[in-house]
Amino acid sequence: MSITEPPETGAQPSPLTLRELAAVLVRHYDLHEGEFDLLVEFQIGVGAVGPDPAAPSPGAMIGVSKVGLMPANAKGPTTVDAAQINPRTQIRRKTRSGAQ
Repeated sequence: MSITEPPETGAQPSPLTLRELAAVLVRHYDLHEGEFDLLVEFQIGVGAVGPDPAAPSPGAMIGVSKVGLMPANAKGPTTVDAAQINPRTQIRRKTRSGAQ
């Protein structure tokens, strides 16, 4: 699957790369220009954790809280170009026959 083309109808869903996810978000937000990187926000929790409640150990848990886009400062592995991923469609105007 190319990041510029949507998957085939009826295709089996497969995991997305980070770059493919960035392309999906560009289409979701209907962006047509600019370069964007994938943004992943994490939450960190600390406390007593462990497999046995009788013997907890100090620990930390990390979770993903948000996923989005941010303008790219420099090209990186997840940078996508909105103009290439989601080009503007041009509306063609009808012209009258014989009008000058």
